[in-house]
Amino acid sequence: MNYASLRKNILSLANLPAGEAPILSAYFNLQSSHTALMERFDTWAKTSRKSLDEESRAQFDRASEKIQEWLHAKWAKEKSAAIFSRAGEQPFFLPLTFKVPMTDFFHASDRPAIFPLVEIKDRFNRFVVVLTTQESARIIEINLGEASTELLAERPDIRKRNGREWTREHYQNHRRDRDLKFLKEKVEIIEGLMDKRGHNALIIAGEPRYVNRLQEALPKNLQEKVIDKIRTGIKDQRIQQILEEAIESYLSIEHDESTGLVKSLFQAVRTNGLATLGVAATENALRSSWADHLVISSSLAHDDRERLVRLASLHSIQIETVRNSPLLEEQGGVGALLRYLPKVISQENTQEKLEGVMEHAA
Repeated sequence: MNYASLRKNILSLANLPAGEAPILSAYFNLQSSHTALMERFDTWAKTSRKSLDEESRAQFDRASEKIQEWLHAKWAKEKSAAIFSRAGEQPFFLPLTFKVPMTDFFHASDRPAIFPLVEIKDRFNRFVVVLTTQESARIIEINLGEASTELLAERPDIRKRNGREWTREHYQNHRRDRDLKFLKEKVEIIEGLMDKRGHNALIIAGEPRYVNRLQEALPKNLQEKVIDKIRTGIKDQRIQQILEEAIESYLSIEHDESTGLVKSLFQAVRTNGLATLGVAATENALRSSWADHLVISSSLAHDDRERLVRLASLHSIQIETVRNSPLLEEQGGVGALLRYLPKVISQENTQEKLEGVMEHAA
């Protein structure tokens, strides 16, 4: 599963019309044992079906059986899976697997539960890692927690020709020219990949001197996209470990960016009013296409967060999921940055929200 495919699947699920039969949304942590996984799903299914009428219960059972059949047949090395299953007159079945971890979560409703997909799309965005040494550079695109593209730049060999053919000074000059040419080649490959894919984050790993040399050679626009440097020796047996460190670093920085966006949200409320807080006001902004960016807590009530991320997905509005933000949760758990301030938002409502935020700040 790559980032582009995930985005298409989220939109497809958001557009899926409600049906009479319940649709089961089952998220699995595949790092658990198969037996434990099946037991947890079976326990949930037995409890959930009790609240349904006879016809819905039969449809629920058929949808559940499809999920269990897939798990038995397709048990794979991926870290997680999301499976959507519906029986009845409008059958639907969509299994998705990922290289990133997810928490077990099961839900049955008239629409699929997509928030966990939205959250991993936000948290595990695409970025580029460069593993640089004196002799080569491995330029790797990390896409939803796995390496999806790898480009290799290698330093040309230099034949040590002293004596009659080259003086030592000529050899040193030639080597320096080769080094500069190789450095330029690395920069061109990085720039081409990041421009083509629209990446905004770059992590450089390697021995300090090679990391510093590469960063200094980057044009200013790419230097600004360097979010971390991992100073370590590069050996084949450590490549996976370094990539995992890069992913952890990216997640930490992404969390900081989420926290920063929450602060921007409250700053907008305090200054120009180009923001909403709370479920009702934010939903109104999403439905009316005033919203530019949805900022939503992962702890928001299930029905609210599903409704809001579905609206944002259908209107192509950016979504920032936020974890562990008491500031946001105290103001309703959700907000939106606005494109403009519509006249229908009353001064009284804006002032009321402003006073609430000022009180919290005090």
